[in-house]
Amino acid sequence: MISLEIQEKIEQYVKSCGCELYGVELLRENNQEILRVSIYSPQGVSLDQCQEVSQLLSPFLDVEDPISSEYVLEVSSPGVERVLKNPRHFLLSLGEEIEVKMMDKSKIQGKLLSSDEDSFVICGANGEQKIAYSQTKKVKTIFQW
Repeated sequence: MISLEIQEKIEQYVKSCGCELYGVELLRENNQEILRVSIYSPQGVSLDQCQEVSQLLSPFLDVEDPISSEYVLEVSSPGVERVLKNPRHFLLSLGEEIEVKMMDKSKIQGKLLSSDEDSFVICGANGEQKIAYSQTKKVKTIFQW
């Protein structure tokens, strides 16, 4: 687990590159620890921005050493279609089309209009609906081709 203090410092580095921090995850894939830093920009994230963030974070993480084992730093975009897991993700996705899978297994699609700490508002086929995060099973942005 990465401390809140380290995440806040990572966020400062990401912002200095003109992006927003979308998330920080520590995971294990193929017996390798990976520190995945996802960055976001409404205009999209370029490979150059990922490289810039990586080059800024590497020395900082070498000094702070937030993970006791060896790991790989991975900086990437969360993608065009991404899962919205917390209020921050919803704020960064305002105005985008989303798909909501409810706890009762029904689905709602529409534009994300607003969000706060407890709920969000979507405008879909049934008009505007306020939905509590606790009522949802999975929410993701959807890209219309």
